Amino acid sequence: MNALTLNLLGDLEVIRDGRVLALPPSRKTRALLAYLARHSRPLSREHLCDLLWELPDDPRGSLRWSLSKLRRLVDDSDRNRLKADRLGVSLDTTDIDIDVIGLHALCHDGLATADTEVLAQTASRYRGPFLEGLELDRFPDFHAWCLAEREAAMRAQTTLLTTLVGRLADTPDRALPHAHAWVRLAPFDEAARAWLVRLLLALHQPREAERQLQLGTRLLREAGLPLNGQLLRAWREAKQAQGPSASSAETTIPPRPADAERPLVLEGDTLEVMRWAALLAPDPDPATLGQVSGLDTNRIGMALEVAERHQWLSTGPQGLLRFTRSEVATELYEAISPARRQAMHRRVAEWLTDGPLNDMRQANSLAYHAHASGDLELAARAMIEAGRFSLRIFANKEAQHFAQRGLALIDDMTGVRRVCLALELNDLLYSAAPLADWEAGAGEVVALAEQALEHGALAHARLGYQLASHIRWAHGQWSDAHEQTLQAERATRCCEGREQVIAMAETARCLAMLERDLHQAAELLAQARELAIRQNIGHPAIPLAQGLLSLHEDRFDKAESYFKEARTLCKAMGDKLGEFQAQETLLLMDFERDDYAQARERCAQLRELAKRLRDGSEAPYAAAAEALCHYALEDDPDPFDVALVTLRHADARHRLAVLLLQSARLDLARTRAESTRHRASEALEHARVLERPSEQLLAHALLAECARRLGDTVGRHQHAQAAEALASGPVAGWARRRWQALLAQPTAEDEA
Repeated sequence: MNALTLNLLGDLEVIRDGRVLALPPSRKTRALLAYLARHSRPLSREHLCDLLWELPDDPRGSLRWSLSKLRRLVDDSDRNRLKADRLGVSLDTTDIDIDVIGLHALCHDGLATADTEVLAQTASRYRGPFLEGLELDRFPDFHAWCLAEREAAMRAQTTLLTTLVGRLADTPDRALPHAHAWVRLAPFDEAARAWLVRLLLALHQPREAERQLQLGTRLLREAGLPLNGQLLRAWREAKQAQGPSASSAETTIPPRPADAERPLVLEGDTLEVMRWAALLAPDPDPATLGQVSGLDTNRIGMALEVAERHQWLSTGPQGLLRFTRSEVATELYEAISPARRQAMHRRVAEWLTDGPLNDMRQANSLAYHAHASGDLELAARAMIEAGRFSLRIFANKEAQHFAQRGLALIDDMTGVRRVCLALELNDLLYSAAPLADWEAGAGEVVALAEQALEHGALAHARLGYQLASHIRWAHGQWSDAHEQTLQAERATRCCEGREQVIAMAETARCLAMLERDLHQAAELLAQARELAIRQNIGHPAIPLAQGLLSLHEDRFDKAESYFKEARTLCKAMGDKLGEFQAQETLLLMDFERDDYAQARERCAQLRELAKRLRDGSEAPYAAAAEALCHYALEDDPDPFDVALVTLRHADARHRLAVLLLQSARLDLARTRAESTRHRASEALEHARVLERPSEQLLAHALLAECARRLGDTVGRHQHAQAAEALASGPVAGWARRRWQALLAQPTAEDEA
C-alpha cells in the first residue's frame, strides 16, 4: 500500500499513512495539484500561470506560493515528489495511489480478466464527479479540461459498474449496491434501471422494484427519451420466473395522467410562501418569511393555513415550520429558476446581515445563503461576520472553518476587493487558531498589506502590518515586529476619524509591548486620546497602551486602572485575546507585589478564558502561572516544573521568561541558589533572543546575587557589570526598582 494517496473522484483528498491531510484553502492551489497529478510530463510555468491565474494577480508569484503549499502535502523528508525549476514543474506520481488513474488503468487493461474483489474495491473509490466543486469556470482552459476528465471518469465508472453487476448477477445481494450506484450515475440509462428492477425482484422486494419501474419510466418520458422495453421486460421476466401467483399481479407501465387526474397546482400567495419556505428549509419560521418574502402578515398567514390544511407544512417546536415530506421542499426549491433562486438567497443573506447574529444557527444560515447567492464578495463577507460571531461565543473551530471557507471563495476574485477580504479573513483565522506555519503566514500577510497600500486601502494595510507584527511578536521576532508596527503607523497617516485613532493607539500599544521608541509611543498615544475624546471614540488599544506605558514608568496604581478599563472594553467588543492580555499584565503586577493569593484568583480566571481561546500558548501559560502561585503559597515547586515543560513546547519565549524570573525570585528568597541560577540563566537566554532589556536586567541582577551567595566572585562581577550597563538604558521602572533592591541586599548583610 502506498504511503501517499490522492483521491480526485469527488472532493479532493490527500491521505498520508491513513490520515487525511488538511488542504490549502486556495481552490487554485488544490486545482494545481490535481492538474499536475494527471500530467506525467513537466509543464511550463507559463502554461500553469495562463491556466489558473490572471495578470492582476501576479501569476508567477501566485504559482510560487501555491507550489510552496503543495510541497508540504506531497513531499517527504527523504522523497521530493514535487519538482520545479526555472522552466517547468512536475509531480512524480510513481509511488502515489491516485484513484482516477487506477480506475482508467483497470478499464484499459481489461475488466473481463480482473478479479471481482479488485473491481468492487475500485468501484467503491468513486465518491463523486472528478474534482467536485473545483470547476473554476472563470478559467476556460482549466474548466474544459476538468469537464473532459469528469466525463471520462464517469464513462469508466459506468463501464466498471456494468461489468460488476453482470458478474455478480447470481448473487443479487452483492450486486444490488453496485446497481444502485449505476443508476445514481446514469439515471436515464434504461439498462441500468432494468438491472436494478431485476435484482430487487430477485431479493423479494416487489414494492421497491415497482417504484423503480415507475420512476424510471417517468424520468425517461419527462426527458423526452424513447423507451426500448428493457424495463418492462426485466419486470415481466422476473415475475414469470417467480411463478403464476407473482405474474398474476403483473404491473404495466403507468399511462400518462389525464389533466383532470393531475394534482392541484400551487399558485398565488401560497406558491410564493411555499417557495420561500423551501428556500429556508428545514426550519422556516413565519417571522423570517414575513421579512424576506415582501408579503404582509395577513397574506402569509392565509397561505400557511392553506399549506397546513393540505398537510404540506406542520408547526413544530418554538413555532418553526416543518415540511411533512422533505421531497416536497426539494421539488419546490428545484422548480425555482436559477436566477430567481440566487436573488432569493441574496435577500435572505442581506436581511441576516442587517441585524446582529444571535446564535450559531443564524451564523450558519448567513454563510449558506450568501454562498448560494452566487455573489463571491457577499459570501466572503458573510464568512467574516459568521466567524467573528463564532469567536464571541468561543466557537473557535467554527470560526476557523468560516475563515478557511472565505479564503477559498476569494481565490477567484481579483483586485483590491480580494486583497482587503484576504486580510480580514487572515485576521479572523489567526484569532481562531495558531498558524501551522507562522513564518509563511506572516510573510503572506505582509505581502497582502503591501498590495493594499498600493491600492490605497490604508485601513487594510494597517490591519495587515499590525497582524504581521502580532504574529512575529508572539514568536520572538521582536525586531521585525517593531518594523511592521512602525509601518502600520506610516500607512495610516493620511486616514481620518476612527481609523486614525485606532492606528495610532495600536502602534503606541505595540511599541510599548516591545519597549521600543517609547517617546514616540507616548506622543502617538496623546494624539490618539485627544482625537478619541473629541470624536467620542472608544477602543481598548488606548487604555492598553496607557497601562503599558504607566507600568514601564513603575506607576502600578494607574496601570492597574487602565488595564481593568481595557479588559472591560475587550470583553464588550468580544476581543478575547485582548482580554487575556490585559488580565495577564494584571497578573504580572500581582507577582511584583508578592500578592500570590490575588494572583491565584486571577490565574483561575485566565484558565477559564484560555479554555475558550484558540490552541496557542495562553492555556499553558495560565496553568504554569497557577503552578507558580502554588509554589509561592505551598513551597512546592514540582507542579511548576511540570507545567514549564508544556509552556516551552508552546514557543512563547516572553511568557516563559516572565515566569522563570518570578520563580527565580522565589528560589532566591528560599535560599535555593542552584535553582535560582538555572532558572535565571534560561530566562536570560530568552530575553536576549527577544532583545528585552528589562528582563535581561532582572536576570543579570538575580544571577549576580546568586553568584555572591555561592562564592563565585568572577560570576558576580560579570553579571553586576552587565546589569549596571542595562540599568543605564531604557528599562522599565519596576525592573530598575527590583534591581536596586537586589543590589542593596549584600550591603545590608555586610553591615549586619
